[in-house]
Amino acid sequence: MPVMTPRTGGRDTSHFLNIAHGLILKPLCSFIKFLPMIRRLYLCFILSGCLRLSAAAQHQDALIASVQAEPAQREAKLVDYILQTFDRIDLDRFKKSEAVTREVLRENNVPNQNAFFYFMESIYQRRTGNFDEAEANLVKAIEEAGKAGDHFLLYTFFSHLAFLQTNRGNTIAAIASFRLAKKETLLIPERRPGVLVAINISDLYYRNQLYRQSLASLNQAQYLFDKRRLNEPRMQYVIWYNKAENFFRTGRADSLRNYHNRLAAAKEPFYKLPTYTKRTGYYLTLLSRQYSNAVDEIKKLKLDTSYIYSSMDEQHLAEAFYNAGQLDSAKNHLSRLVAVPGQDNHPEVKLQLYRLLARIAHDQGANQEAVANYHLALMAYDEYTHRLTQIQDVSSQIKLDEARSWYLKRESDYQRQKLWLVFVIAMAVFIAIAGMILYRAVRQKRYYEKLLNIAKKEELAFIHSHEVRRHLSNILGIVSVIKQAEDPYMEYRNAESHLLSAAESLDKAIKNVSSKLDH
Repeated sequence: MPVMTPRTGGRDTSHFLNIAHGLILKPLCSFIKFLPMIRRLYLCFILSGCLRLSAAAQHQDALIASVQAEPAQREAKLVDYILQTFDRIDLDRFKKSEAVTREVLRENNVPNQNAFFYFMESIYQRRTGNFDEAEANLVKAIEEAGKAGDHFLLYTFFSHLAFLQTNRGNTIAAIASFRLAKKETLLIPERRPGVLVAINISDLYYRNQLYRQSLASLNQAQYLFDKRRLNEPRMQYVIWYNKAENFFRTGRADSLRNYHNRLAAAKEPFYKLPTYTKRTGYYLTLLSRQYSNAVDEIKKLKLDTSYIYSSMDEQHLAEAFYNAGQLDSAKNHLSRLVAVPGQDNHPEVKLQLYRLLARIAHDQGANQEAVANYHLALMAYDEYTHRLTQIQDVSSQIKLDEARSWYLKRESDYQRQKLWLVFVIAMAVFIAIAGMILYRAVRQKRYYEKLLNIAKKEELAFIHSHEVRRHLSNILGIVSVIKQAEDPYMEYRNAESHLLSAAESLDKAIKNVSSKLDH
C-alpha cells in the first residue's frame, strides 16, 4: 500500500539541454555504430561525460531556482529539490553534490540552513544503510526547525522520520511521528499536508491489519481532498488504490471492483497507475477464487515493464499457488520471502508467511516442520499483538489530538461568533440610541414648528385686525364722505391725497402679511 511523500512537484529548468540531447546526442549514438571499437569506446566516454555535465547543470539550475523562489515557496521547493536530487543520485557523487548545495545555501543566506544540512545527511545515511545515523540526523533537523518555529519543515521532517521508522518496522514510533506531523499541518496554510498525513497514517494501520482504522483515515483524506478542492489527480489515485487494498483484504469484491474501475478509467498520466490498475485487477481474480488464472496474471506482471513488481506480489503469488494446489511452488516462494533481510522488523508479515508455511507442511505430512512453523508463527503473533496494543494507545492519542483540535476549532469559532454577536449588539444599541435621539429631535422640531405656526397665526391675526382693517376702514370712510357730499367731484379732489395714502398703507399691510405667510 503506497504512501505519499510530502513533495511539492518540480519543473525542468534546462529545456535547452533536453533539446541538445535530442538533436546532438541521439544522432551521435547512431553514428557510433559504424566506427571501429577504439573510437567507439572513446566517443562513449565523451558522451558519458556530456550526460553527466548536462545532469549536473540541470541540478544546478533547479537548485538556484529553488533558492531564488518567493519566500513563501522557497522551503517547499528546496525540500522538493533535495528529495528529487539526493534520493536518485549515485552515491559516489552524493557528497560532491551535497557540498555544492551547502555552498549555494550559504551564499544566498537561506534560513534554517542547518536543518537542510541535517536532512541531506539523513538521506545519505539512509541510502548507505546506516539507519540509526539517518534517524539521529532527522532528529537534529527537527530540533533546528523547532528552534526557528518553522511548522512546514517540522511537518516535513516528522513525516520523513515516520517513513524511516516504518521501513525499520518501528510502527509505534512511526505513528507517533505522524501524530506530530499531523499537529504541524494545523499550523501551516498549505492545503496538501493534511491529506498526505491521513494517507500515510492509513498505510500504517493497513500494514498492521487494522483495516477499519485504515479506511477511516482514507475517508478523512478524501474529505479533506474534496473540501480543499485540490487539483492533484495523483493524490486521488493513491486514495482510490489504498481503499481498494483495504477492500481486498476485507473480501469486499463489489467495493474493490468500483475502485478498480475508477483507476482503469483514469486519464491523468501517473507512473504508478498501471501498477494500481493491474494489481487490483488480479485482486478481483483472487477474490473470485480463480487461483490458477491469478497465478498466470501475476507471472505475466513480472515481465511487464510498466508494472512495479514488489514482495507484496510475491506473497500474493505464493498464496495463489497454495490455493491452486501447487504446494511446492508456494513453499519455494514463501521460503524466499521469509529470508528477505529486514523481515524480522515486520511481525505482521512473518505471521502470515509462517502460518502459510505451516499449512503447507501439514498438507504435505511434514508434521515436525509444521509444528516448527506454527511455533514461529506464534512468536510473530505475540510480537504482533504486543505491537497492536501499543498502536491502539497511540491511535487513541491521535483521536484525542483530533478531538482536542476539533474542540479548539469550535472554541475559536465560538469566540469569533461571540465577537460578532457583541459587535451586532453594540451596533443595535448604537442604532437604537441614534434612533431615539433622532426621534426626540424630530418631535422637538415638530413642537417648535407648531409653536412658530401659532405665533405666526397670532401675528397675522393682529396684523389683519389692526393694520389691514384700519386702512380698509379709512378708505371706506373717505368713499362714504364723497358719496354724501353736495359736490362729490370737489370732495373727491379734496380727499384724493388721503385716499391714495390709505390705499398705499393697505398695500404695505397686505405685502407684510404675504411675506409672513412665505416664511
